[in-house]
Amino acid sequence: MSRILYIDACGGLSGDMLAGALLDLGWPLGELEALMAALGLEGVGLARVAVEHMGVVASRLAVTVHGQVPDQPGQHHHGHGHEHVHEHAHHHHHHQGPPEPASAVVSSQHPRRGLREILALLERLPKAVGQPAARVFERLAAAEARVHGSTPEQVHFHEVGAVDAMVDVVAFCAGLQWVGVERVVCSPLPLGRGFVDCAHGRLPLPAPAVVNLLEGLPVTAWPAAVETVTPTGAALVSTLASEFGGLPAMRLTRQGWGGGSRPSLGGPNLVRLILGESSQALGGDSVAELICHIDDQSPEDLPIIFERLLKEGALDVAAAPLIMKKGRPGLMLTVLCPPERAEDMARLVLEQTTSLGLRLRHSRRRILPRDQVSVDSPWGPVKVKRARVGEGYRLHPEAEDVARICRETGLAPAAVRGLILQAAEEA
Repeated sequence: MSRILYIDACGGLSGDMLAGALLDLGWPLGELEALMAALGLEGVGLARVAVEHMGVVASRLAVTVHGQVPDQPGQHHHGHGHEHVHEHAHHHHHHQGPPEPASAVVSSQHPRRGLREILALLERLPKAVGQPAARVFERLAAAEARVHGSTPEQVHFHEVGAVDAMVDVVAFCAGLQWVGVERVVCSPLPLGRGFVDCAHGRLPLPAPAVVNLLEGLPVTAWPAAVETVTPTGAALVSTLASEFGGLPAMRLTRQGWGGGSRPSLGGPNLVRLILGESSQALGGDSVAELICHIDDQSPEDLPIIFERLLKEGALDVAAAPLIMKKGRPGLMLTVLCPPERAEDMARLVLEQTTSLGLRLRHSRRRILPRDQVSVDSPWGPVKVKRARVGEGYRLHPEAEDVARICRETGLAPAAVRGLILQAAEEA
């Protein structure tokens, strides 16, 4: 039995809405308060606020920092704090009001936090919360940096905004741990069009950073000219959801509603978390599959290219021989990666190989539940991959450990592997 969380972005989503929906599911606010204390952040006020949209009562996480309300217009910060020193002063959260002042890039009177400082703070949290939160911030900073031709290391957040963004991100990561789900699926995200006035002029919606964050993911149109998905919300789901699409087959257990602070326009300003259970033995997710045909690549280059692609986040890399046009021998290179990394991986493939183009498609896959265990062998601890098959396990010793033992002992790989499997089965 596995637990599934479906993010129904029926009216869009933002960090405070997602956190509110988790509170609505029953996650204790006290756990978030304890995490804020562990971060050492002072002056942070947290409250669960009830909001109503089109007759549905939902929860929202309200945050104050030294008495300031981050999503109150007219302050020297932006919405929920996911904008950095180059970010535009438009509303990245579900509130309304006049355009906000220019960001910290044109003012040195307000303290700022860099990405490195935020990541250092997140290291104070339990790894199960701090590590996914760090991935969210790294992805958010990379998306913002692309908008302005900068680098993630140069991205800075206003002091109040940085704290507020940390609260939202940590809240969702910690709430997921509390729910205890093995699979997070998100619906297609509704994106409103229109324009927003900012310090640099008028910018189109969805916000440029949101588009960067959602590359390769399914989106739909929203009927009103309003911002529906914020950068923080987009960073959270694009980092932490393993699949995007319709409601998966499961037995429903309960739901939680999160609501935004702006009035509903074109539909209810709500996000819904649907919790369920599945008895399916197989897990599954979505992957991006990149394929190209190459007939002029030196075989000596392939191990180097494989190593680079895997280091940059590819899930798998393979090459197979084929006969190309004009009867020339060549190879088919196939790369699997997370959907959100598809564009970056495509650029890397074209940079590292002699290919002039590739095909990109999104595929569903089914995978056996698996983990890695350490087994005491005659040669010390050895890593063994363990996959659940029915009521038993399929075991496979780590190839690098087998190769190391063969070099040290002179034994044949089959003999080493057999003794490791024997030790694993006894354990």
